[in-house]
Amino acid sequence: MPRYAILGVEGQHDQAFITKLLRNLGFQNFSGIDADLDPFWRPLVPTYPKGGKHYVRMDMPAIISTSDISVAIYSAEGSNLREKFPATFVNHPIFTTGIAAFGIIADSDNSPCAGVATAYASVYQGFFPQFPNAPGIVDLSPVRTGIFVFPDNVNQGTLENVILECANIVYPDLQSKAQVYLSGIDRTMLKCADVSEINKPAGEKKALASCISSVLKPGKTIQTSIQDNRWLEPRTLLLPSVINVTNFLKQLLSI
Repeated sequence: MPRYAILGVEGQHDQAFITKLLRNLGFQNFSGIDADLDPFWRPLVPTYPKGGKHYVRMDMPAIISTSDISVAIYSAEGSNLREKFPATFVNHPIFTTGIAAFGIIADSDNSPCAGVATAYASVYQGFFPQFPNAPGIVDLSPVRTGIFVFPDNVNQGTLENVILECANIVYPDLQSKAQVYLSGIDRTMLKCADVSEINKPAGEKKALASCISSVLKPGKTIQTSIQDNRWLEPRTLLLPSVINVTNFLKQLLSI
């Protein structure tokens, strides 16, 4: 019988990044075929239509496993990771006692990393009393818990800080050309609503990463590019920022 672990992340591109890191550590993706699903994860299978709403996206986690451990990586957009995902542990108490580890992977955006960790700890300590209130720390209780705050548990930023470091190694020409393109846009020709996203603190970096991925995977999402292209390859796995999150996962999952 394998061990089980749950990771909560703040978006599908974070989910893709963590999944790809774990694949580099020998994990394999769940086939997606219902008959292959480990019964332990059956409560996480969403019912369609979700809440009776046909256009609400299904929130099935990514499941990735080795012979020793099965990990469910749940993507909850933005504040939902603090506001809605905790209901999982209320509705299914087995996920607080029957797992080996629970972790959060979050962005700091423009907030101090310590503040982000404290906000998550205040929510999840109700289910995991030893959940650390400091970023990058793994509590080694029988159910291991911890939170990693991108980009490095210290500085403000997001996952894009890390993947752009990777792009600078594997796609330097694409990155430089994309930067020239973004810098040359006359934003005065756009309406406020058009630039509301790029004007956010992480907007420029997100736009740059998206420009690169749009060449690698035209018409597809950046998470598809993270999974299929060379953002994470032997050279980028040696970056301190990537080693940082990899070591956190190794300690949290005891691998």
